[in-house]
Amino acid sequence: MEKSEKLERKINKIKGKTIALVYIFEGDNSSGFEHFFIWKSNVITNWMNAIQELHCLPLILDVRTFVEKAINKTLPHIDFVLNMNSGTYNLSSMALVPATCSSINVPCIPCSAESIVVGENKLLSNLIAHAIGLNVPKTLNIKNKNGIFRPINLGNSLGVTRGINKNYKDGIYQEFIAGYELTTPISYNVITNKMELLPSVIYLPENQDLNWYNNQKYKQLRQGYKMKKVNLDKKIITKYQELVNTISLKNFCRIDARVKCTEKGYYHNLKNDKILFDDTYFIEVNVMPTIRNNNNFCFSFDAIDEKDSFYSLIKIYNQLFDSININSFLLANSMLAHL
Repeated sequence: MEKSEKLERKINKIKGKTIALVYIFEGDNSSGFEHFFIWKSNVITNWMNAIQELHCLPLILDVRTFVEKAINKTLPHIDFVLNMNSGTYNLSSMALVPATCSSINVPCIPCSAESIVVGENKLLSNLIAHAIGLNVPKTLNIKNKNGIFRPINLGNSLGVTRGINKNYKDGIYQEFIAGYELTTPISYNVITNKMELLPSVIYLPENQDLNWYNNQKYKQLRQGYKMKKVNLDKKIITKYQELVNTISLKNFCRIDARVKCTEKGYYHNLKNDKILFDDTYFIEVNVMPTIRNNNNFCFSFDAIDEKDSFYSLIKIYNQLFDSININSFLLANSMLAHL
C-alpha cells in the first residue's frame, strides 16, 4: 500500500505542468503538404485534449515562433515540449525542436535530437539493429528488381516502393520479406522504471497477399487490412529493449518489422499466434511515431489486459484522472520519465 501511495504522489506531480505543443507547418511546395491537414486535425487535437485530461496547461506554438522565442529568451514558462513533427521533413529539420529544447534545458517529448539523427536514419538504425543481433533484410544490388526501397530520412512511408525509386537520391534497398507487417509500440513504464513493450500488432491484408506492405497509400486510406494482437518470442522482446536503450529512447517509440511467412492466410486463421525470432526481420524504429485515431498505437493500447505490464499502471491513471486514452497514457508516461 505504501509503495502504491508513493507512486500516486509521483504521478500527481505532473498535474498543473505547462506543456508547449510545438507543431511544424509544411509549406505548399513540400512533399507532405496534403498529409499535413489530416495530421493537423486528427493528431494535434488529440494531444491538446490529452494535455487537458492530465490537468495540465497547453501552449500551442509553431516551430518558427518557438525557436525565435527561445533564441530571444521571450518564451513564457514551460515544463515540457511535445514535439509534433509529422516526419515528412528531412532529418536536419526534424531534430530542430529537441535541439532547441536542449539549449533552454526543457525536456522534449518523445525524444532527443541525438535519437532522431540516429533512429530516423534508416541506414544507421539498420546497422545498429544488425549489430545487436536482430535479423535485418540483406542489401540488394539496384539491378535486382525484387527488393524494396526506403528513403533514409523520411517518415510516413514517403517514397517507399518495390524496386528502386529514382525520385529519391538517398535510400536503402533491401530484400523484400514475403509475409506480414509487424509493429510494436514501446513506452516508459513508471512502475518498472524502464521501457516496456505494448502488445504487438500484425497487419493482415484482406486479400491475404504475402507481398502486401503498408505503404503511403494504405496509411492514408487506412483500409484493405485488419490488425491483430500477437505474442512475441522472448528473444525479440529482449533485443527490442536493447535497441531502444542503445538509441537512448526514454519516452515512447515504435519498431516495425516483417514476419516471414510462406503459407498464405497463416496468421488469419490461427489463434494465440506467437511470432518467432527467426521469422522476424527488423525494418525501422520510429522515434517520433504519429498517434492518430484507430491506428496501431490505439489498437495496441486497447488490447492491453491483465497479463500486460502496463495494466496496473492504467488502473492507477484511471483513478487519478478524468479519463485515460492512448495520448494521455503516453504523455503521462513521458512526463514521468523526466521527473
